[in-house]
Amino acid sequence: MIDAAASEKETLANQVGTLAKQLASLQAQLDELLGKREQAEQNVALAQAQLDDATAKAASAKAAVGTAEQSVQTAQSQFVMYAQAVYMNGSVAGGTGTLLTAQDPSALLDSTALQQYQTSHQTTAIGQLQQATIVKSNAEAASRRAVADETAATAKAKQAKDAAVAAVEDAKNQQAAITQQQTQVQGNLDAAQNNLANLNGQRAQYQIWHGQQIVLADKAEQTRQEAIQAQEEAKLAKIKRDQAASDAQKAQKELQEQKDALNASQSDTSGQSSSSSASVPVPTGGSWTAAKAQKAVSRALNWLGETYIWAGGNGAGPTTGGCTDPIAPCGTVGFDCSGLALYAWAPYISMIHYAATQYTQAGSYHPSSNNFQPGDLLFWSYNGSISGIHHVAMYIGGGYVIQAPQSGDVVRKTRWDYVSSGYYGATRPLT
Repeated sequence: MIDAAASEKETLANQVGTLAKQLASLQAQLDELLGKREQAEQNVALAQAQLDDATAKAASAKAAVGTAEQSVQTAQSQFVMYAQAVYMNGSVAGGTGTLLTAQDPSALLDSTALQQYQTSHQTTAIGQLQQATIVKSNAEAASRRAVADETAATAKAKQAKDAAVAAVEDAKNQQAAITQQQTQVQGNLDAAQNNLANLNGQRAQYQIWHGQQIVLADKAEQTRQEAIQAQEEAKLAKIKRDQAASDAQKAQKELQEQKDALNASQSDTSGQSSSSSASVPVPTGGSWTAAKAQKAVSRALNWLGETYIWAGGNGAGPTTGGCTDPIAPCGTVGFDCSGLALYAWAPYISMIHYAATQYTQAGSYHPSSNNFQPGDLLFWSYNGSISGIHHVAMYIGGGYVIQAPQSGDVVRKTRWDYVSSGYYGATRPLT
């Protein structure tokens, strides 16, 4: 019987090992699901930005219609005034009649001048009315197009929000399913261990042993969590190695060119040591400066603790994001990840409210992880490509970034390599 129990225990141990692999696989699926969820939130931000733009254009087009209507009314009034003047003063005969009926040369000249005046003002009044009517017609057509664009943008924004809400719910359900499975397996394991102790007739010893097992289980869980973290760090390290390998030659060339330039112009570069210059390769072209980057960092740091809001933030500061966040009450202002990035760099560059676009829009220089500078934008992708970018944060120095993490959280500082799984790369704005 004891042998049978031992065999049962071994079987359970094998099952636990198998389950641990399954849980690791499920964790990877959850990471991808989280990335897709965050990208869905970024789709909300993009759609909301497009809706805001369409709404502004529709309002401008409507105002143009009002202005055109006033111009038509003014032109109509002027035309009526002209018609009244002709009716009151009478018309002037043609040139032949005037010549035959004129009393003297002076009367002939006066009559001709009046005729020319009337002809000129008739043309002006009619022309102004026609022109104002055309302008109004064009303004009304533009307004209809703008309203149609606004309607389409509204539908697109709603569709993006619905998709994001569904992605969030899907992630929650997946997490709940995994937790339930872990609880069930742990319960089965506890029951099997209890049965094994009863079979051996060592209940008292088992109670002591069981207490020890609880401690060991806690340690094992801690070890498992550390192993998961190690796996994530290994993934990040691999990405870093791959990126470093692709950038190494270029970085080395830049470094050597900078050293050569420093040696050649050492007498003209007071206040800078060769070691500090060599450690920070500077990209060629663009308008990036350390001062601009530091101002961008300072702008972002001013909002530490601000609420995360779907589609929140623009160049002027935190916004409601169109009340798209399903957690925060409508009217709550804040930032999402790309909203914080575009706000920080707003004094120098206008960017689309969408992380995947900002990777290439912000700048053309993509520094390696050992060459980050304050102000650099760091990106994460769930599929290893630009199309999968779902999150952006700003490097602030010392191995830390400032980021707007996720719904229900706030703007905070985080070690850059602990932000998320799937680090993709960085961009230095204005390069």
